[in-house]
Amino acid sequence: MVHEIMMPWFQEVFLKSSIPMLVFDITDIRKKCKELQQTELIDIDKYINEELFMKQYCYSDLKLQSINKSALELFSLEEKKESCRGLSKSFDSIHDNIRQFILNKIFDEKKSITHEYSCSDSLNNAVKYKLYIDFIQSCEFTFSLISIFDISNYKKSELILTSFVEKYYLLLKTIKDAILIVDIYSGLILEANEKAVEIFKVGMNKLIGEKHTKFFSSDEKLRYEQFFKENIQDDQKSEETINIFIDQGDNNLIPVQIKINAALVGNQRVAQIVLYDMSNRFKMEEGRRLLATAVDQVAESVVITDVYGGIQYVNPAFEDISGYSYTEMLGKNLRVLQSGETPPYHYKLMWDEISAGNVWRGTFTNRKKNGEIYKEEATITPVKDNNDNIISYVAVKRDITQHLLLENQIRQSQKMQAIGTLAGGVAHDFNNILTAIMGYAELSQSQCDEKTLLYSNLSEIIRGADRASKLVDQILKFSRQSEKSVSSLKLSLIVNEVFKLLRASLPANIELVSEYSDSLFVKADPTQMHQIVMNLCTNAYQALEGKGGFIKLRLYQKQLSPKEGVIIGNLPQGSYVCLQVEDNGIGIPPEYMQRIFEPYFTTKKLHEGTGLGLSVVHGIVNDHGGAVTAESVPGRGSRLTVYLPEAKEDFEDNKYESEHSYSKSEGSILVVDDEQPITFFLVQVLEHLGYKVVACVSSQDAYEMFLKKKEEFDLVITDMGMPGMTGLELSEKIKRINPNIPIMLCTGFSEHVTAENYKQMGLSGFVSKPFNAGNLAREVTRVMGASKK
Repeated sequence: MVHEIMMPWFQEVFLKSSIPMLVFDITDIRKKCKELQQTELIDIDKYINEELFMKQYCYSDLKLQSINKSALELFSLEEKKESCRGLSKSFDSIHDNIRQFILNKIFDEKKSITHEYSCSDSLNNAVKYKLYIDFIQSCEFTFSLISIFDISNYKKSELILTSFVEKYYLLLKTIKDAILIVDIYSGLILEANEKAVEIFKVGMNKLIGEKHTKFFSSDEKLRYEQFFKENIQDDQKSEETINIFIDQGDNNLIPVQIKINAALVGNQRVAQIVLYDMSNRFKMEEGRRLLATAVDQVAESVVITDVYGGIQYVNPAFEDISGYSYTEMLGKNLRVLQSGETPPYHYKLMWDEISAGNVWRGTFTNRKKNGEIYKEEATITPVKDNNDNIISYVAVKRDITQHLLLENQIRQSQKMQAIGTLAGGVAHDFNNILTAIMGYAELSQSQCDEKTLLYSNLSEIIRGADRASKLVDQILKFSRQSEKSVSSLKLSLIVNEVFKLLRASLPANIELVSEYSDSLFVKADPTQMHQIVMNLCTNAYQALEGKGGFIKLRLYQKQLSPKEGVIIGNLPQGSYVCLQVEDNGIGIPPEYMQRIFEPYFTTKKLHEGTGLGLSVVHGIVNDHGGAVTAESVPGRGSRLTVYLPEAKEDFEDNKYESEHSYSKSEGSILVVDDEQPITFFLVQVLEHLGYKVVACVSSQDAYEMFLKKKEEFDLVITDMGMPGMTGLELSEKIKRINPNIPIMLCTGFSEHVTAENYKQMGLSGFVSKPFNAGNLAREVTRVMGASKK
């Protein structure tokens, strides 16, 4: 009974306590323990066995003596009975657990112990109890007082708190932003995540316990401290941020965005500092700024429009090219640039293409704000959103007006080159024919009396052949393949000479005006310069159509910049002499301007012009490293300007070799030409001079002849272009046999051998076709005289 083992005051406290309590009588089990401890000193094995037996089978010695009212309520028991077992599942469970626990701990001889136990209540809900077990000695009795506390809710709260802490640390560890937990009063860092370690470039052990203001440069530190103070005034959540730079060391500054919130944790006020690394955003913004700068500074026009063609943006290059400002074009349609020269179907095809989401490339002919027409090459690209819908168009356009002009100039040069190649081939055969005509006419004339009609007719033949040779020469000059004698020339002398000729030949109703400097020199062929001035003035006279007017000739010096040189005709920068011929005639229609320098192109009626005048001028000027330009307004006249590189005055007089006499001579000459008439002409002239001549019409025959009689010949005269073996190849073979024999070359046209370089080819003489007997005699006499020396 309770009163037998408890003092009266304790009984009252026990029964009325709000704490569930149980009392177990452990007097018998305590006595057995003491008896068993005596055995330990004698037989240790017996002691161990007895202890194990007691812990397993002495439950009956532990008797529940009393249970208070609070315990009855805890276990849903109505009243204390002799045995409460079987009345409550949770009570049975804890009752057995307590007895087992006491048996396990009774040998420790402790006065009080604690124990936690989990079980299920009557509703099968998990409950957890904490047991405080006290061992009390009262007279001859020993009892155990068990105080029971239901800690289920506490454990649930503890579990929730533990889970929250674990989640918080997991979040702190894995979040992409750097986070610091800082003690507000000391300013020391209490916690930090891995991102903070990464961004501050220090280890976690060095970061924790460090002042949070240490990582800011002196320039940024004051700003940060002020922001920190403003955001820790209260514990309310703040949405304010600050963009600032942190110092990683070695002046390596990283842009971050900082947000600060203060809170009270226990008795400690802390601040959570969140740092967002803005390095990538800065790089993206820098990339966007770079892109915007590039678009603003690029030489091509960039236009952004909406899906209807309304302009949303134009770059400065567009403003420079079109003449329209950004404010003028904003909101307007690109149709304001249309010149009317681009066909409507061209725009329709463009819109069909870009509306289908494709990139379109093409050209436009547009009109600038000042009315000037220009051509543009454009690439238009649709811009799509995330749903693949077209939201705008970007057009990148390039002004190709000058490019097209340069292309035309190149095309013109290619035409000239093609004509030149044709002219060279024609000139060779034509000069062979003229040589025969002039030669035989001279031979026949030498056998006639000067007073006869036959002599006069032969003279006309010779004059006609001479004019034909000049026509060939003009073709070669046009094709820039003819020989020229270049010297430092005062151009005003040529202008004066041409003006004298024009004044005497032009009608009185045509006014000739000249303005020129007398001290301008060019490196040029006088004959070709005369031809340029004459052709330009003749062209101006024909433009007047006999109605009167003026022809104005100017000669002046101009300094060209690199850009001006390219525009005029790919000329290098420098000083140029400009020869300008202007008239107030009918002018040149715009559609003909690109063709006026083409050979044989003329707007005149049949038999009124050859179309070679300006072509010859173009060829000569280009051959002298210059350019020619044309300006014209139909009905008001034309102006043609020749640009020639300026040269310094050459004070050395030209020296000409005196003519050699070509009286009767002697010697043996081998002549070879694939044209039989020319061979026969050469034989007659040379035999007339007293030479012994052997003639061949094949280079191979001539080589075999030389092999047979190599000691007999004093001179070899050969044509250049022959079947099988050219004149140069024949010369090389003969030189291998007799290196000292002089060889003279006769040619109608050759790109390789000229009057300037024939000596470098190992030749002793050179004469170009067509030639007459006098030209041949002089060159043969010179070569033979030089070989004897």
